[in-house]
Amino acid sequence: MFENPSVQEPSMFIKVLYGDNEEALFNPNCRTLLLLEHIKEKVGYQPETDIDLSDENGFIVHLLRSPPLQYASDVLESRRTFILVKVSKNEDGTELVEPMLKNLQVNRPNAFERLTSSNDSRVHALDSNDKRVNRQKSKKSGKRK
Repeated sequence: MFENPSVQEPSMFIKVLYGDNEEALFNPNCRTLLLLEHIKEKVGYQPETDIDLSDENGFIVHLLRSPPLQYASDVLESRRTFILVKVSKNEDGTELVEPMLKNLQVNRPNAFERLTSSNDSRVHALDSNDKRVNRQKSKKSGKRK
């Protein structure tokens, strides 16, 4: 059989969940820096805001730590769904990860648990009333505060 050259293979895309159950499609076939900039622009974040993605199980992808010229498609599997997270540093230098999808605990309990029980970061999540839920583990005791 002959292939029709006018019929193209479906393009690569990822789905990013954020806000109040909003979603957007992005093409990961670009450099990680450009993908992160485009996501920030699409969701209305300031350029200086640091963001990253987690998979649906709450594992951070660490695009921010990737070499800026690396292609996001080398790290992200096409047609997968990711959760937008905001990343910042506390005064003591620890990483603060804030999932940017409301109702994460209800809609994606596995991701919520993993993101909020990280041993080496303090995590803030948004609950249904848009209040921050702070679940911090003490490094010494291993208990949440």
